[in-house]
Amino acid sequence: MHCTVGEPPIPVWVPRDASRDSHLGALIPFDDALPQRLAAVLRLWHALQGPVQPDVELTAQRRRRLVLALRAHDGHRGGHSYRDIAIGLFGAACVPRGAAWKTHDLRARTMRLVADAIALRDGGYRALLRLGPRLKLAR
Repeated sequence: MHCTVGEPPIPVWVPRDASRDSHLGALIPFDDALPQRLAAVLRLWHALQGPVQPDVELTAQRRRRLVLALRAHDGHRGGHSYRDIAIGLFGAACVPRGAAWKTHDLRARTMRLVADAIALRDGGYRALLRLGPRLKLAR
């Protein structure tokens, strides 16, 4: 059965026959993502104890860029031109008209945002997961 824990909600899968008094466990593959998986289990455990701690691995700048990339991707999927996408992201006053648009930095920036969003959509989002906490393991 699926449920959520904490605020903001964290999705969790719990066996159907589990009761409120059941002891839960985590099955974690020993792969290259083990430190991130352990950190995720620790976050879940904290969520079960009280409020969820905010994710501090993404900087505010990186978070804003990801939001812009997703918005740019929405515009691109909607069939809008790069100029229209730039107007939606940065405002009409910032986007030049005519030939000046072809060499403007916002055009290149908009195109990079769309390209980055497509790369995220096509599996690059996994790199965001690898940004997670780096737990040091004894060797």
